[in-house]
Order: sequence, then C-alpha cells, then structure tokens
Amino acid sequence: MNIKGILRSTAAKIIAFAGIVGCFAAAVIIGENVLADFGRDGMIYQFETDFSQSSYMAGQVNNTAVTLEAALEGHISRQEFEQQTRDFPGSYYGVMNGKVISNAELSDSATQNAAFYLIARPDDATQSNISWYYMPFHDEPIDDSFDDEPIDDSFDDEPTDEYNVRSATYPLGTVIRVCVTSEQAAQYQEMWSAQKNTFAHTIYIVLTLTAAALLLFVYLLFVTGRRPEDEEMHLATLDRLPVEVNVVLFWSVLGTAAGLNIALMSELLSGSGDLSFLLLPSILFFVAAFAFALELTLSLVRLLKAGSLARRSWCIRAFRWCFNKIGVLCTGTWHGLGRLRLAFTKALLGNYKTRNVVLLFTAYSVVLAFLAAAFAGVGGSFFAFVLGVGWFLAAGYFLIRRIDGFDRIVAALQRMRGGDLSFRLTDMPEGVFAAMAEDLGSLGDGMQAALQNEVRAERMKSELITNVSHDLKTPLTSILSYSDLLSQLELTPEEANDYAKIIHQKSLRLKNLTSDLFDISKVQSGVEQMVCERLDAVTLVRQALAEQEAQNSGLVLKVTLPEGELPIWADGRKMSRVLENLIGNCVKYAMKGTRVFVSLDERDGKAVFEVKNTANYEMDFAADEITERFVRGDAARSTEGSGLGLAIAKSYTEACGGTFDVSVDGDQFKVRIGFPVYGMTAK
Repeated sequence: MNIKGILRSTAAKIIAFAGIVGCFAAAVIIGENVLADFGRDGMIYQFETDFSQSSYMAGQVNNTAVTLEAALEGHISRQEFEQQTRDFPGSYYGVMNGKVISNAELSDSATQNAAFYLIARPDDATQSNISWYYMPFHDEPIDDSFDDEPIDDSFDDEPTDEYNVRSATYPLGTVIRVCVTSEQAAQYQEMWSAQKNTFAHTIYIVLTLTAAALLLFVYLLFVTGRRPEDEEMHLATLDRLPVEVNVVLFWSVLGTAAGLNIALMSELLSGSGDLSFLLLPSILFFVAAFAFALELTLSLVRLLKAGSLARRSWCIRAFRWCFNKIGVLCTGTWHGLGRLRLAFTKALLGNYKTRNVVLLFTAYSVVLAFLAAAFAGVGGSFFAFVLGVGWFLAAGYFLIRRIDGFDRIVAALQRMRGGDLSFRLTDMPEGVFAAMAEDLGSLGDGMQAALQNEVRAERMKSELITNVSHDLKTPLTSILSYSDLLSQLELTPEEANDYAKIIHQKSLRLKNLTSDLFDISKVQSGVEQMVCERLDAVTLVRQALAEQEAQNSGLVLKVTLPEGELPIWADGRKMSRVLENLIGNCVKYAMKGTRVFVSLDERDGKAVFEVKNTANYEMDFAADEITERFVRGDAARSTEGSGLGLAIAKSYTEACGGTFDVSVDGDQFKVRIGFPVYGMTAK
C-alpha cells in the first residue's frame, strides 16, 4: 500500500481521532488538576509579573485594615477580630479614642519599610504601596446606592431616612497601620513562585498538546470521507442528520459539559467545599462530549466536501424553495407580459392590410374630433381638436413606418428563402425591427458558414472514398498480378521467391491498412476503452525515440527533455503508439540532411510534447485537413503511408484527455500534444 493508501486507511483515521481526544483529555486533566491544587492550597499566584504586585498580599493587608476599623468602632469584639485575623502573617496597629488594638508597636517609618503596607487616618491621608486598598475613614455619609437608589441597611422593619451614616466624627490621633515585612511574606513568596512555575509549565504542556491535536485535526479534515481504493467521497451514517440538528447537538452536548465543568472548577477554587470526588466524572463527561462534538464537526466537513451540505440543511432548502417560488412568480409575470406584448403586436401588424386599418382609424379620429369641437363650441375645444388631430396623425405616421419595416423584413425573408443569403437590410428604424434585421443578418452568415462546411464535408467525403479506393486497390492489384504470374509462368526458385516476397509485403500493407482503419473507427465511435494510469511522459518519449532509427535516415535528431519526471494521466499503450506515429512521420517525410526537433517540457501546468520537421514535399494543405482520415500531405501518395497515422494519433490523444494541434508554416510541419501534469490539476 502506498503512502496515500496508508493515510486514508481506517486505522490511521482512528489513531488520529483517538490522538485528538487523548490530547484534549490530557490537557483538561492536567489543567484542572493544577487549578484544583491551587484551590485547595490557596491561589497565591494570580498572574502577576512580580511578587511585589501580589493581589493576594494586597487583599490580606486590606481585609485586616477593614476588620481593624470595625473592631475600633466597636462593631465587633476584640475576640472576633483576633479570630478573623488569626491567619494574617503581618503586623497591625490601630488606635481610636484611646482604644488600641495591635500585635506590634508600629510607627509610620517602620510600616513604610515593609514589603506591603497601609496607613490610614481620618483625614483620608492614606499611604500604601499595595495595588488596591480600602479607605476606611469618612466623616461624610457613604452613598452605596445602586442606580441612584439608597440601600436600606437598617435592621428593623421601621422605615428610616438614615443610610450608612457615621454616628460620630473620628477624633484626632485615630490611625490604622497594617504591614507585612519581607520576612513575614517569605513563605507566601515561595508559594507564589512555585505556583507561577507550575502554571507556566502547565501552559507549555497544554499548548503542546493543543498544537498536536490541531495538526491531527487538519489531517482528518483532508482524509475524512476518503478511502484508499478510490477518489469518491463516502458519507457515514451520522451524516444523514440535518445540519441544524448537528449544530444543536454540538452546542448542547459540548456546552452542557463545559458549563458543568466550569461550575465545578469555580467551586473548587473558591474552597467552599470538598468536591474533588466529582472531578474525574466531570472530566470524563467533558472528554466524551468533546469526542462526540468532534465527530459532528467531521460530519459537517464530509457533507461540505461531498457538496451535500445545502441538501442536508433545512434552512438552505427552505430559502431555496422561497427563492425558486419568487423566481417562478417573477418569470411567469415577465413571460405573461411578453406574451401580451406579442399578441398585441401580432394583432396590430400581423396582416398586410393593417396599413389600411390604421389610415381608416386615423381618418375616423379626425372626423370625430371635428364633430366634438363643432358641438362644444370654438374656444378651448378648438385647441383640443387641433391637438387631437396632430396626435392621431403622428400616431398614424409612426405605425405606418413600423409596418413598412415589417414589410421589409418579410421581403428579406423571401429573398433568403430563394437562396440570396448575402442580402442584408439597412437603414432600418430603431426598435424591434432593427433588432430583427440584425438577427436576419446573423442568420444569413450562419447559413453561409453551414453551407460552406457542408460543401467542405462533401468534398472531403469524396476524397475519402477516392483515397480509400486507391489505398485498398493498389496492394490488391499487386497481389493479384504477382499471384497470376506465379500460376502461369515457369519461374526459377529465385524469381518465385521474389514474387512471393512482394505478395507478402503487399499483404502486410493491406493488413496494416485494414487494422488502422478498424482502430480509427473504434476510437471515433467511442467503442475503444481507454485504460488510463499515471505515466512518466519523459519515459514515453525516450521509448518512442528508441523505436526509430533516425541515425540511419540522414537526419539530425535534436531532442530536448526535462531532467526529472513529468507525470501525466493517460493510456500507456495508446500514447506509445501516438508518439511512435508522430516521430515516425517526421522521420519519413522530412527532407534529407535537415534537423528534426523533438521536445518535452512543462508549461502552465501542462506537459507539452512537440515534434517539428522540414517536409520533403510542398505542403499545400490546411492544418485541420491533415488529421482527417485518409488525408496525406504527400498528394502524389508515393509513399507507403495509409493516411491514418495523424488521425489515429489525434483520436487517441483526445480520448485520453489531451490536446492535439497541427500547424503548417511554409515547409515547416509541427505537431503539439498537451496533457495536464498529474498532481497539479485534476485528472
């Protein structure tokens, strides 16, 4: 099995599919295990570039400052404060109205020398080096409203107008100092660094697995639906689903699994409960959902490659139905208007006596307008009378002109029917009759061309009969003559042997002629079967050249071939015969002492073979005639050719999907064959 067969095999597809699912599963398991560990141990690293910017440490300092303020104000007891801040690694100091809560004597300078610190006073003179902090002291009411509506923080059911208003002004000397030194934060920095390294390593692994999965996915995009044995697109059972059902299933299954997985990870990171026992089932469900979604995606790809996506889509089919109905309605309306216009035209112009009808109608209209003016008075009625007369006279003149054009069209048709195909209508008025006159001219040109082709075909048919008769009669006459001599004369063995050789030669010629005639008849009738395969055009040309003995013919053979392969898709037996015929003809009919040029190269995605020679006779024929059956360049028919070589070569070439062109320039005769390069264009 070749490489293409291996890549398209079922085993390779299953391995690639399993590889994608495995990479995805590994990435999910590794990532969620790391996040679960962070949630269990506390997420110290929160994507900062340096530990000095740690959001976790800033939160620790901030929360301690808020809790310390509440204890100084008496909202919570000292025991509650110590309980809430038992895990705080740093130092704090707070004083208000002589009340002091602290675990260390802290000055402003000592606090500011710490790695993380916050100093707050009632005058809002807050000092801090953390990235965000809470400003605890405000003498003014705090508006925590949302959408300009105040929030009721009262604990009784009675309405009140006071919301978040401080009951007293903070005295001077009130201060809160909170800090964490480098030594106190050392263990957290170590955890921060470890989590950062773990996260970076995890990201590297996940990206590597993702890249591998993407490469396998791209491979599946190319090979899905393909089989090693043919080039057809094969659909699976899942591909029978409508496209809309496929999309709904995709988002439903994958979205549900992803939502459950994200909710579980949020709970694990928050540390609200030990839900780690749900981690493995959640991952397995997510991976299974991903595998199903991947198969649904490949199903859409197969439908797209097979050109069946629109047929499997309810929406597209409904749109096409509506569009077709609208198109039919519009087309019917247009055709109806056209038929109405045609009927009116026929009713008006379909009779030669229409001229008289129009004149009578015009006269009747003038008389009617005159009578109307006479009974209605002079004044404005006279103006209407003049206008009506002018209008009807103009209409009558216009119709008469149109009818005159119609008469000329009829006369032209009669002349063409009589055989005058060169007659042309001129000076026709603009409109439908001008277009009809132009169409008649084109019709005449087409009929003349058809007549010329018919005459040419009859001439070539006559020549074909003559040539066939001559080519069949000549060897038969020789065979009969020499056979009669053998039967009547007393010949020596040498003479009898010579006569027998002549009879044998003529019989072979007759056999070859009959065989060629049979071959050309089969291929032109479509009976001949072409067995196409991948061929190397360079090898074909070399083999054809090897069959010729040009070096003994007094000719100089100039061959130009490419270095490597030039693959084409064709029948090897037929193309070998084509090339042998062409090179043999050039050698046979070339002038002695001249050069025969044979070349093969690639041009614009095509393998182009050319053979060119200088003929030893006058070429007084057209290039398109020489490829007809029993047509020979040697008008005297002095050579042993059948006149079928080029016809067979052209028929075989075109049957294999190639092009065959003959050109004549003086004494130069050239044949060019072109085939698409296999692998660059569709075969």
